[in-house]
Amino acid sequence: MVCLEKLDRSDFEEVYRIMEQSFPADERRKKEGQKKLLDEEKYELLGVRNEGGLLAFLAVWEFAEFVFIEHFAVSEKARNSGIGGKMLEELARQKAGKVVLEVELPEDSLKKRRIGFYERHGFTFNEYPYIQPPMGEDRHEIPLRIMSAPEPLSEDEFQSVRTELYESVYHYVCEE
Repeated sequence: MVCLEKLDRSDFEEVYRIMEQSFPADERRKKEGQKKLLDEEKYELLGVRNEGGLLAFLAVWEFAEFVFIEHFAVSEKARNSGIGGKMLEELARQKAGKVVLEVELPEDSLKKRRIGFYERHGFTFNEYPYIQPPMGEDRHEIPLRIMSAPEPLSEDEFQSVRTELYESVYHYVCEE
C-alpha cells in the first residue's frame, strides 16, 4: 500500500517536471494552462513522495459519475518499482465507483505494454472511437481510447463520459 497524498501549488514545479519527462507536448498543456487547473474545483493532484521528493503523481478530475485520470506519471528514478500499480489500487480504494483514463491506440509494443499495465490493474480497453481534443492552441488532437475500471463502459456510459470530458476538461464542443 502507498500513501496517496493531496498535492498543492507548492508541488506544481515538481509535478510539471515529471509531466514533461513523461508526456509529449500534445498530451499536456503549456505550464501556465496546467497550473491554472489548480483553481478547478473538480481537479486535484495526488502524489507519492519519499525523502528525495515526489516519486509519482496522479492528476484527477472527480465527477458525479466517475473519476478521470488525466495524467499519471512515475518519475524516472521510481519507474518499474511497482509504485504505479499501488497508486492505482489506492485511488480505486479512495474513490469508489468508476475510474476512466485515456490511452494511445495499441500501435507498438510500448503502447501495448501500457494498456497491459492498466488491464493488470482492473481496467478494460473500450473499443469506442475517441479523439482527445487539442490541449492548447499549438497542440493537436489525438486518436485515443478510453479504459475504464472496474468494468467496461456501455455505449451510453461512454457517450456520457466523452461529453463530460469534452465539456469540463477540454472546454470543447463536439459538433455531431
